[in-house]
Amino acid sequence: MSQSTFESLPLSPTQTVSWIHIGDTHLTRPGEQNEIDLGRIVDEINDRYAKEGVDFVFVPGDIADDGSVVAYEAFRAHLDRLQLPWCGIVGDHDVHEKSFANFRKYVAPELYSGFTIGSYRFVRLNAFSEPRPDAFILDEEQLRWLEQELQHCVTSGQKAVILLHCYPSELKQGKKELQRLLQLYPVVLVDMGHTHYNELSNDGRVLYGATRSTGQIEEGPVGYSVITLDGDAVSWHFVPLGSPSMLAITQPEDERLLTVRSASVVLPGPLPVHARIWSSRPVHAVTARIGDLRTSLISEDGVFWTGALDTGTLHNGTYELHVSADDKLNSSIRVVLGPWPDRRFAEIDHENAIGEWRERGLLGTQLGPNKNGKKW
Repeated sequence: MSQSTFESLPLSPTQTVSWIHIGDTHLTRPGEQNEIDLGRIVDEINDRYAKEGVDFVFVPGDIADDGSVVAYEAFRAHLDRLQLPWCGIVGDHDVHEKSFANFRKYVAPELYSGFTIGSYRFVRLNAFSEPRPDAFILDEEQLRWLEQELQHCVTSGQKAVILLHCYPSELKQGKKELQRLLQLYPVVLVDMGHTHYNELSNDGRVLYGATRSTGQIEEGPVGYSVITLDGDAVSWHFVPLGSPSMLAITQPEDERLLTVRSASVVLPGPLPVHARIWSSRPVHAVTARIGDLRTSLISEDGVFWTGALDTGTLHNGTYELHVSADDKLNSSIRVVLGPWPDRRFAEIDHENAIGEWRERGLLGTQLGPNKNGKKW
């Protein structure tokens, strides 16, 4: 049986944390395509991810498109089958009835809260302190609570992940204070929905990841994202529904995702390489390479693979690191050896979007109601 409220979860022996983000479901009633797709996503999670290597599932709000009991009941019919803990937050569509009653009954009695996995603190925020769809408010009480949470992260040596429905810059109230807290405290990622499209943004200190919706889709196939924290590094992948397998390089971190909080300077020499692999078939051999340099990765559980690539003959610069499993499943990232390339960052979070990255499901078209899409 899944659970939707919890205060802590055990840290895996790999010292990594992975979760699956199911984008805004926008449910109205059973039998519609998004409800069918949600069921298929839950089935796929149970079949491939629940047995090993995923800690929880996150739903970023806009669960019930009209905020109705019928929609929430359709949602719980599937989430109650989930074989992993899960959590959800409030979205603008969830309060179309201008009440939190249905959300509290079917998702969580607490509108905001936190939970811990190892040295990571996850914070659920409610961007609708007033229960109306146009609110986009973090009130002073919640912001004071958030700062206390983040202060505790500092004293306890934890890193923070914020679970929020929208980009902080889209808030109508509490925006500046939230942005101040994000810049001041050890937040490595803000994980969001709302956009209807996949997007990653990097302001040099914090990463922002938006997963496209499950309902009201305008671009690409339905699916979900898989996110991993490995030490200070963040790995983010969008997985189309029905994919037989996925490979995530979790260390080192891709050059596009480097921040002053998430990685240190890597010099030529032994380069640790970590990968997580979820597959419908057993994986036997995993190889990492940069150019002609190669090494094999090993695993104790068949999911988390580790090794080290000797880059001592390379000069400072940016290189393509490729990891392949059984010569069939592949992934690659840009690795920086030596000082990081100079980058300029805008003050507004979404203006730092890294753009198209098709291997990760980032199409760069921003087809959603908040940018270039339909007016849902």
